[in-house]
Amino acid sequence: MFKPMFSLRVIIPLFLLGFTVIFSACEPKEQVMSQEEIAKTIIALERQALDEWSKGNPSAFPLNFADDATYFDDIAAQERVDGLENLKKYFESLDGQVPAHTYELIEPKVQVYGKTAIMTLRYVGTIGNDIAPPWKATSVYHNMDGQWKLVHANWSLVIKE
Repeated sequence: MFKPMFSLRVIIPLFLLGFTVIFSACEPKEQVMSQEEIAKTIIALERQALDEWSKGNPSAFPLNFADDATYFDDIAAQERVDGLENLKKYFESLDGQVPAHTYELIEPKVQVYGKTAIMTLRYVGTIGNDIAPPWKATSVYHNMDGQWKLVHANWSLVIKE
């Protein structure tokens, strides 16, 4: 009688292991970014929104916000604004009230914790020869399906005594 070299108890697990290795190699891998690359991405996203703001177009400011984002500021959002739709309405209410200006980001810093990044900065706007009151801001980003989205922001005036 013929005796196989390998029993089915050995062949089946080896087959399944090989099958798993082949198909797992075909799955798309999440691209891993360095902390420096993430920081550059976050700063670019923030500048994208602030470029619109500085053109006097506040309604474009929430372009990078997540659907469930929250927001505070010292203009009119002293009560928390919840959700993208409410954020859009809030920023649309500021149309015509933000003059075009130039701005400078001072000491932007991005700290990365896995899929969450916290950006802190100071913002100084200039209208003509006049320097506007400075702001400080904290923006919290979260990576959602490969995209960094703003989930919370808080802007407040710097008060000098």
